[in-house]
Amino acid sequence: MEEQSSKPIEGLQYVDPQVDELLRHTIRTQLESLLKSKLTTDQRQQALQKSFVDAMTLVLSKTQIKHILLVNAFESMYDHAVQSMALAQLSQKQLTRQYVSISGLIMSPHNCKHTIKDVYRIQGYARGVDKAIKGKLKHLPSITILYPACGPFAPLLIPLLSYYKEKKIYTEEQIKVTLVDIQPGALLSLHQLVKDLGLQGYVDQTLEVDATQFEPDSDFDLLIVEAMQHGFTKEGQLSIAKHLVKFLNIDGWVIPQNVSIKGMLVIGETEFNQQWKGAEYSHSLNRDSQALQDRIELGEILKLNKTTLLNMQELELQNNIKVIPANQITLPTNVEDMSQRILAIYADIETFAQEGIEQYDSGITHPKPDMTFYIDTKPKDVEHTHFVANSGDTVQFYYQLSGLPGFVPVRV
Repeated sequence: MEEQSSKPIEGLQYVDPQVDELLRHTIRTQLESLLKSKLTTDQRQQALQKSFVDAMTLVLSKTQIKHILLVNAFESMYDHAVQSMALAQLSQKQLTRQYVSISGLIMSPHNCKHTIKDVYRIQGYARGVDKAIKGKLKHLPSITILYPACGPFAPLLIPLLSYYKEKKIYTEEQIKVTLVDIQPGALLSLHQLVKDLGLQGYVDQTLEVDATQFEPDSDFDLLIVEAMQHGFTKEGQLSIAKHLVKFLNIDGWVIPQNVSIKGMLVIGETEFNQQWKGAEYSHSLNRDSQALQDRIELGEILKLNKTTLLNMQELELQNNIKVIPANQITLPTNVEDMSQRILAIYADIETFAQEGIEQYDSGITHPKPDMTFYIDTKPKDVEHTHFVANSGDTVQFYYQLSGLPGFVPVRV
């Protein structure tokens, strides 16, 4: 029988569904930008600036703001920021390139841009950064800020600078910022956004470089780092912070000020499904009391702050694999339903001076279930990725830095 040719039929083109979806998104964004191009440049920039200031006004308010008002304000800020991004004219590759580096996942500008819509993540950081800046400028005429892995919008700082400028709170002589990102598309977008917001005087430099390799010429007063995903996995938060904390002034501050990674044993259906059925949205304030009582807290697995980062020791294994020794935890005994429980790892984040992000407030603080961790039971087909332990065992956790970061448990 004659072999059929595997070559595509001439004249037909084949498209990767994911790439095609992103292409449609890019086309839609550009068309929306064209529709808004009826506005003058000044009108467009004024609308952008207003959306940023309005969002920060709500975030920094001393009164409780309704969730829907925050969501609407952040959607407006996002919509205007994306229009600015469209004007940067990123190529498809610059927009969608995503890969794994030696220190973790490098997200594409397309995926990173959604961070600016993460209401309570931005709120927790913006309020903390605002307090830190105020604290520094009480004693210094000017400060320097380093913000690595900042993405296309630098959302933890740029909206705040726009607010400072509009409200005449701090001048560009008082705050000098260095923005760092490894993605060329992120920096192209960032340049356009900074220009549209008129913040060139605040931004001292933007650098295309791997944050874990960056060697600044001078020290900084504040280091802002947020390269996290839930369960403290995948991205290079620890590697970036551990490297750059060395370049803080002796009395400099790292934000977040404290990150506590903890473990708990939960019934998956209760924790991740039942407790949210009546909730309007997931948030620490909406957690169910019964679900909280049903948890078995294991305690802190790893703590990150300026002191622990400076004193942290790496272990280097074969094939250049690097790990950080974390804490030991003894698994509880006499738990009747232990075999049905799942290990979940979550982060409590204090950005600065008691401002922060709690469980379920943001994607980065959602507890992450570890479906490879078994206690008092064994999977039907044991694989090399599975960890099997018994009640009463002591478990030593290590944090893997290489590839996709995450925790590795070992029985003591």
